[in-house]
Amino acid sequence: MNYQISFNMFKDSIYRKKELENFRKLDEEFNGASFEKMKGGVLGIEKQIQSIVGNAPDGIDHDTVYRNMEELKLLLSQRRRLLNFMFKETSIEIERMRVVNSRLFELTKRLVSQQRDDFDDDYEVEGTLRFSYNGEESILSYEGDDAYGSNYQMMIHLNDLIRFLGNEPYLELDCRYNDSRETILESGNCDCDDLSWAHETSGVFEGIYICHTTACFCRDFGYPIQDVLQLNDFWNEVHVWYQQFATQDSNYRYPRD
Repeated sequence: MNYQISFNMFKDSIYRKKELENFRKLDEEFNGASFEKMKGGVLGIEKQIQSIVGNAPDGIDHDTVYRNMEELKLLLSQRRRLLNFMFKETSIEIERMRVVNSRLFELTKRLVSQQRDDFDDDYEVEGTLRFSYNGEESILSYEGDDAYGSNYQMMIHLNDLIRFLGNEPYLELDCRYNDSRETILESGNCDCDDLSWAHETSGVFEGIYICHTTACFCRDFGYPIQDVLQLNDFWNEVHVWYQQFATQDSNYRYPRD
């Protein structure tokens, strides 16, 4: 087991070095470049991706993706970096970010159960939030998104497929009661009201408190901002474990509040 963990860390390290090297080359090539040149770069990257997986967004072969996963991930990461460079932050995009951010924050809070029952002395909640591609309706385009020239339907679908096939991490929250029976969100991922994570995105989004969940989609889950603004299908899943501690003469081991 320790060997497997070390091997996985070694693979991740090699991948990260390749990714950083690709970023360095992109930065050198497109530093100070025009919008049109960067758009051409995005189209070139997506052409390389399509040469591997084909052109049908709903007909991507799983085996092909699995065999070429590292190369596809590297190409998608380059696409993400260039699109973030290009992001215009128009009034329409700002408003769409406001809507998406609010929705993701609401869904994140739903992962935290506030339920309490006479049965439970203690309980723990484990929640997962992810984007789930289920066809064209999973992508909600917005006015002006065509300026970037991307095939959003295919690229978002491919990213979701890679995350699924590669067992890539999603947003996971763990919550449990402490001794005073107050809920604790151990990951802190609900933080939004007094802290904006906008510095993790390429835009400023002035006046919007970007929650940590939105930042994770923009930073850790492989989506450029333009993709995040179009995500329209989310999967929320919660598992709850209840515990009760009893004695011979009482249903409760500890005093009830």
